[in-house]
Amino acid sequence: MPLKRRGLVLALVAFVGLALTLVAAAWAYRVVNTADAMIGYRAGELEYLGKAAARLDDALNWVPARLGAWAIVAGAAIAGGSARGAWRALGRDAGRTASPNAGRTMAAMAGALGVTLTKPGHYTLGEGMAPDPPTIGRACRIAAAALAVVIVLALPVVRVLR
Repeated sequence: MPLKRRGLVLALVAFVGLALTLVAAAWAYRVVNTADAMIGYRAGELEYLGKAAARLDDALNWVPARLGAWAIVAGAAIAGGSARGAWRALGRDAGRTASPNAGRTMAAMAGALGVTLTKPGHYTLGEGMAPDPPTIGRACRIAAAALAVVIVLALPVVRVLR
């Protein structure tokens, strides 16, 4: 086989292998996430399977939850929210939810908006008034800015992987 064709075949095999690996990883992540939503921490016959699904889901989301919270802090700085409030609420309130991950992004957004998010009997995140309808637009702007931060930071990684 000529050298040029061999390089093309190798590149194609590598691309297909990477694509299949990524699809399999995404599928496995979705299976764990769905199992956690359906049976996580349930009592009875499926209790141990539910605990395993919930803990595995927590582990898989540990890094993304923290990166997402940091992106919200940066997005708040860009979109006119309170980056200082987001950082303060993240440090103070992130561990108040039952999930080791969910409280991070919720606390950061509550601080960025200067509002209080409450689940009665469970947790209170942030400080300030309860959100009102205009808060939704501000939250969307901060979330869009956070997404822009993630995309800009991900571009060099994507280039390296190519």
